[in-house]
Amino acid sequence: MRKLMAVNFILAFFVSSLAMALPLYLLQKGVGVQDIGLIVCVAPLAILVLRIIASVAAEVLGTRPFFLANSASQALSSLTFMFASTPLGFALGELLNGSAQSFFWAVNRTKVIEREASKDVSLAKLLAIRMLASTIGIGVAGILISYSFDSFFQLLALGGIASFIISIFFWKGKGPQEKIDPSNMLNFNGKSRLFKETSFSIFFFASAFAIFFSFLLPVYLRSELGMPYESIGALVMFFYLSMAMGSYSAIELGLEEKVLLFFQDITIPLLLLVPLSHAYLFPLLMLVGFGFGVCYAMQEKMVVLATQGSRCLSTDVALMFSPSTFGEFLVLALSGFILAFLGSAALFAVSAALVALFVYYSRDALKQAS
Repeated sequence: MRKLMAVNFILAFFVSSLAMALPLYLLQKGVGVQDIGLIVCVAPLAILVLRIIASVAAEVLGTRPFFLANSASQALSSLTFMFASTPLGFALGELLNGSAQSFFWAVNRTKVIEREASKDVSLAKLLAIRMLASTIGIGVAGILISYSFDSFFQLLALGGIASFIISIFFWKGKGPQEKIDPSNMLNFNGKSRLFKETSFSIFFFASAFAIFFSFLLPVYLRSELGMPYESIGALVMFFYLSMAMGSYSAIELGLEEKVLLFFQDITIPLLLLVPLSHAYLFPLLMLVGFGFGVCYAMQEKMVVLATQGSRCLSTDVALMFSPSTFGEFLVLALSGFILAFLGSAALFAVSAALVALFVYYSRDALKQAS
């Protein structure tokens, strides 16, 4: 479990720090907000295509090759961003970023569910570790990019190399115990109602978080509030720390949906207030982060419940998250245009509405599972 924790830490450090820094890097390079949205949507598009393929292959090859591929893609993505100078070059970097995440998520939950007794708690603990790593990564990124974006990308490349070395020593993981028809593995209509409702719920939450964190927050803080890079890094770092606290609190409260519902609900109006309350931006973002963290922990519980008894864990989890990945691609592709024509308040409202839909439908899914 310790090696898996280390790889989770490095991946989260990479993804979250890059999500915060890349829009700022593109703004510095003179890329327009519409083009920024189109560039950052390349990663979820790559995940949409590659994750299913990697998951099916993992049923036969085991998990270790995909942790290795994840690590190599992280390093290559970082180096690509460092040397890129055109939108096409930046899009290639995002393609490699999406590849890294595809290989990682094709097998990460599978490794936990295969080997851990308390599956939902173990997944939630890994989530808390990733959020802690994201907090540290964002803080480090804020400091580094205030001096040099190249230094930041070099650090990410070194992280990918370290992750590759750790992954070499992973247990390979097991393939299926019996031959399974691939057409059945990828048959979404043949899945249970709980599986479909969980997938539907995650679609809304993933889309909400993609808008808010991967595009809107860094662009809003830089373009509209004029914050320096180190201040953006510090603020987003505390936001992610609050998310980690939310996930940890959800674990401590036993992932009980009735107890945690208030923290999910309050996130919705707070998101609407963010662009209207500059003087109270810090406490608002901390509360929003806490709510997002609780939502993420509940998502992990739903995944475990919806995949109980699965014979093809990697493929089932990838299939469950395919709609949400498409949602991330779609909202990121549109976000730049919405921001340009309707302003940031409209995007905050879209994110709030998507969180509301997640809370509503996840409640139904958890009731069905109980």
